[in-house]
Amino acid sequence: MFRKITEKFKNLKLRQRMLLVYAIGCFLPLLFVTLFMFNSSRRSLSNVQINNEKAKLSEGQEKIEADMHLAVELSERVFFDPKEQKIGVPLVSGSGFRLFDYRSFNELTEYVRRYYGNISSICIYVYPDTVDHVDNKFFRLITDTIKEKSWYISTMAHPGTPSWSYLTDLGTGRRSIRLTRVLYTRDYEQAGIISISIDSALTYDFVNNLDGFAFMTLNTRELVHTNFDLTEDEMIFISRIMEEKKSERFDFRDQSCFLSSVRITPRYSEDYYDIIVIRPYDEIDSNIRGSAARTIIPLLGGALIMALAIFLLNSWFSRRITALGKAMHKVVEKDYDTAETGIGDAKDEIYDLYTDMNKMVQNMQSLTEAAAEERVQKEQLYSRQKDVEFKMLATQINPHFLYNTLENIRMLAMINKEKEIEDISVRLTRLLRSSLEAGSELKTLAWEMDKVDCYLKIQEYRFGDRITATLRYDPKKAEKYMIMPLVIQPFVENAYVHAMEDMVEGGRIDIKVEAGSILQILIEDNGNGMSKEELEKIRRGMNDFENLDRTHIGVVNVNQRIKLRFGERFGVTINSEAKKGTQVEILMPLIPADSV
Repeated sequence: MFRKITEKFKNLKLRQRMLLVYAIGCFLPLLFVTLFMFNSSRRSLSNVQINNEKAKLSEGQEKIEADMHLAVELSERVFFDPKEQKIGVPLVSGSGFRLFDYRSFNELTEYVRRYYGNISSICIYVYPDTVDHVDNKFFRLITDTIKEKSWYISTMAHPGTPSWSYLTDLGTGRRSIRLTRVLYTRDYEQAGIISISIDSALTYDFVNNLDGFAFMTLNTRELVHTNFDLTEDEMIFISRIMEEKKSERFDFRDQSCFLSSVRITPRYSEDYYDIIVIRPYDEIDSNIRGSAARTIIPLLGGALIMALAIFLLNSWFSRRITALGKAMHKVVEKDYDTAETGIGDAKDEIYDLYTDMNKMVQNMQSLTEAAAEERVQKEQLYSRQKDVEFKMLATQINPHFLYNTLENIRMLAMINKEKEIEDISVRLTRLLRSSLEAGSELKTLAWEMDKVDCYLKIQEYRFGDRITATLRYDPKKAEKYMIMPLVIQPFVENAYVHAMEDMVEGGRIDIKVEAGSILQILIEDNGNGMSKEELEKIRRGMNDFENLDRTHIGVVNVNQRIKLRFGERFGVTINSEAKKGTQVEILMPLIPADSV
């Protein structure tokens, strides 16, 4: 087999040998490097995402613990005054107390909400003989039913420390974490129990906004919040995983997952809360696969450039070898006309061979022909020789090549931490794509506003603080309605180029979109404006495309597109005054997205 391969290699054409050498020497090593970098990038990005998950949990833990510490501090300083029949609460300034009548308990609740962060409510439970009368939901008597509650038993078992549990809102079904503690008088006599609830949004929203399977437990045994249907068996299984400290791969619901968790331990308490997040590795892989692929785009771009260069070089070299072979074949056939062979004028070994061949032809002619005839033939030969013009192939840059080039620029900017260049590249790519895919089909208003925002951001890098642009619209409505594409940018571009390009400072462009009975777009600037004559000329030419100055083709194009599609009722109106700016109003019908 080795002999057969050797024989086949010997019989290969020169061009085939060159391509084989290029493939073995260039593309195979590049392929191995690309695969290695892709896998390395995936592993690195996977570790980054896992660390970001843990950092997000730690950040939430700090916020929750901070509000729990406030609740603990408040519970330590609240007391009951049996003589005054009032509740004493420390002032926020740190000196003195404020007394609240339990019969107007709403004042105490509002005070706590105003000055103690995310504390949502406070409730006092007192013994029957402590107060004269109880008549509201925030001030209750301790009955035999309450004494049977687990939170009451836990609180009384540790009278000097806070006890933590959770409270369920009967109206919303949400649970909020709650602190209970023995309430004392100023003489340190037990008067009842104080219950402080923290706003449910603090923990409920945090858990529900986490990615993956997330839930929160109290003392490992009781479920407080969850963003998925968690069974008791699954909770026991996950608790065992946490006890074994397995945060690496494990199987959960037929998926390979990893676990992240934080434990929230309030001060002076044996109670604790756990927040656990389980993320499938497949979900992470799907998120990072695209990012990892983008890291090898420069390599692929380099490979394409290398392949193009090799192809052009090989083609050029093969053409000259073929031309030399044809010239030699003509000599063998006694056709000595070898001037127009396509050898070219590159002074290399092929040209030397071609020159030597011509000399050999000349010598052969000098031996077989008379001197006079030889001179005539030489004159004819030299008269026919010309310099062959070497034409470079003008490669038309297609959109995909341009997108890849901009992406390469963005990646280089990101690697070099050039945030502005990276941002401009991204926005310019989006603008170029929009100009190609716009066509005549309607687009959502959100699509149009995104392209205007890209254009404004690019101009912001150019003009800096000289010109300030504002974009006002309702993002929710923008998703619901359709608009003719690329109708706003020409007017914004006119404002920059014609109205305010020479302004040193104070330039302002205001773009406002309102969706009422019709779609109204207002574009205002405080630039140079126009004289009455200039304004009248533009208004006359709004429906006369051929005779209008080419600087205003965009204005006419937008106006005519709108009128041809939607009728004379709609279109563009321009008002301007010299030195006072210009206002453009665009009116179009309100077209719901679900009707297209």
